[in-house]
Amino acid sequence: MKQWKPEDIKRLRKKLKLSQVALADLLGVSGNYVYLLEKGVKTASTTLKLLLDCVEEKEKGKGGEKKHGKRHL
Repeated sequence: MKQWKPEDIKRLRKKLKLSQVALADLLGVSGNYVYLLEKGVKTASTTLKLLLDCVEEKEKGKGGEKKHGKRHL
């Protein structure tokens, strides 16, 4: 499991071309929580780190391609 630093979370979100709210929806947390993670105020739980790992792996496996104009994770 990756040790997700604030800059890693922001980098992944930008790579996915998602807003903080959109990433939050994907992960099942609030937009404010993603903001706090990216600022380093909060740290990701083990469960959230695993979810971020899954999102990152899914994106790597897709090669960044889009289906029907939307990102499907």
